[in-house]
Formats: sequence, C-alpha cells, structure tokens
Amino acid sequence: MKRIIWPLALVLASLLLLLGSTQGRVKRASLLGKTVFYPFTHSLNLFRTNSALKAEIASLRQQQAATTLENLNLRNALKESQTLQAISFDTGQIAFEVGEVIGYSGQFQQRNLVVNKGSADGVELDSPVISGRGIVGRVISVAATNCVVLPFSNPRFQIPVMDKKTSVQGILQADLAGKTNMNMIKLGSQISAGDTIVTSNLSTLYPKGYPVGTVSRIRDSQDYLYISAELEPFTQVENLEHVFILRSRK
Repeated sequence: MKRIIWPLALVLASLLLLLGSTQGRVKRASLLGKTVFYPFTHSLNLFRTNSALKAEIASLRQQQAATTLENLNLRNALKESQTLQAISFDTGQIAFEVGEVIGYSGQFQQRNLVVNKGSADGVELDSPVISGRGIVGRVISVAATNCVVLPFSNPRFQIPVMDKKTSVQGILQADLAGKTNMNMIKLGSQISAGDTIVTSNLSTLYPKGYPVGTVSRIRDSQDYLYISAELEPFTQVENLEHVFILRSRK
C-alpha cells in the first residue's frame, strides 16, 4: 500500500504545482516545502551546511599548519641567530656557513655528524667545522644539500695542537672509549692540568689558536718516550644543534 501512496502523492503534488497562476504555484510550492517535502528539504539543507562546515574546517587546518610551520621557521631562525652571537673566540675574519645537525652516521663513539649544508652552499671537502666554543671536526663527504662531518671525538680525526700558555706541541686524538687526548708530548714539557689547549701553528686544517679544551690530567705513554694529556673538550659533540663550516682560506 505504501508503495502506491507515495508515488500517487508525488503525482498529485506535481499537478498542484502545474495548475493555476504563477503566484499561486509559488505559494503552493512554498507550502509543500514546509509540509510534505520538509524532511527532504531539511536533510538537503543539513547536507549543504555540513559540506560548508567541512570545507571551513579543512581551510582552518591548512591555516593552522601554515602558522605552525612559520612559527617553527621563526624559532629556528632565532636559535640560529643566538648561535651566531654565541661564538666565544676570534675566528680571524674567516667567512663561514651556518649548518644544522640533522643526523648521525656510524657507531655511537665513532659516529659522524650529518649537516644540512652541501656543495650548493659552497661547502667543500676538508672544510674545517667549529662550534661557538671551539673546534668540531672536518668535512669528509659532500652532497648537494648536505655534508658529513668527522668530529674530533672520532679516533680517525687527528690534528696538531699546542698549549696556549707554553706552546708545547702535541697531537689531538680520541680513543675508542671516546676520551680526547693530546698525545706525543715530549718528556719534560711544560704542561699541567688546567692549561688551555688550542690549534697549533702547524695545523693545515685550522688557523692557529682555535680553542680545543683544557687539560684534566697528565700521564706517561705506554712506551715512556712521551707524555699524554687527557683533555676536557670545550665542545660537546653529541649536544650540537648548529655548527659553522669555515670557507676556504685560499
């Protein structure tokens, strides 16, 4: 019975809308919209409203994402600016590129730093790298948009260093345990705990006088031909967020 009533009602409603003057048809259409067809028109209005709300929510989410990204970029720019102001020693007017540490490669004690600057930014192989407090290492691999830095805490890194006060020479090396040492110091040299160690005038990587660390204790080498100084580095490699890649000094 219901299958017959609804089609019949629709036919009658159609006839009512076709008969009479235009004004009359408009009144009847308005009346039908408020009575017989109200559930349908109400559902249609709800659908349109929901669609509009969904579009508005999507737009607001896009705006929120853009604002979040902008805030992140501003925070990174502020941190980079603060890092630039934090250089605690004279770099000798050498130009540098500021890079962010974005990852690591290698095992924990021997891992290298991955930095978000590469050949597109003028970074070259063997470019020296520093932090705001002292030396970090050198570039050993360069791609277009990133590079890999071998830090002084890696046993493969070695450079000549010296005592800032007495100019006693030695070689900066790290052992497999991650400890940083100044090795190959001649017996009888004037060096003691608390002395500041800097890059040597013999270094071809760094300019003379860049900070390395302080002597924490002195010990004899295993062959007793030299003495060795255990160092407390100024830079904590594992805590770095930004580094400075020095430009060529040619």
